[in-house]
Amino acid sequence: MANEKIEKFRRKLKEFEEKKREQAKIFKIDEVLADSNKTYEVYVPEIDAVVKYKKLTIGDLEDIKGKTDEEIAIRLLWKMLNKADPEITLEKVKQLPIEVATAILQKISAPLFQMQKQ
Repeated sequence: MANEKIEKFRRKLKEFEEKKREQAKIFKIDEVLADSNKTYEVYVPEIDAVVKYKKLTIGDLEDIKGKTDEEIAIRLLWKMLNKADPEITLEKVKQLPIEVATAILQKISAPLFQMQKQ
């Protein structure tokens, strides 16, 4: 009886996966690239402000290399903000109070971590 339930579940899972595959769209790099230049906004309640940023690309990795995790986090924050507002420099980001930088980084990186969990 337990084996029957397991087999039934496996069949349903296989049917579900096949249906999802049929409905999935074909990867088109130009669509992804067009979206990669989009400016996003996120409300950061800890600083009561809306922050504009853009997603990072593979090409941005060179700019965010660092020796320590902290340095990488600072460069990551700077690059995401700078892409949306070129007046934001690395030097200015380094002068942010730690609680402000942390709040912004947590908000703008949350979608990335949610995507990784899926």
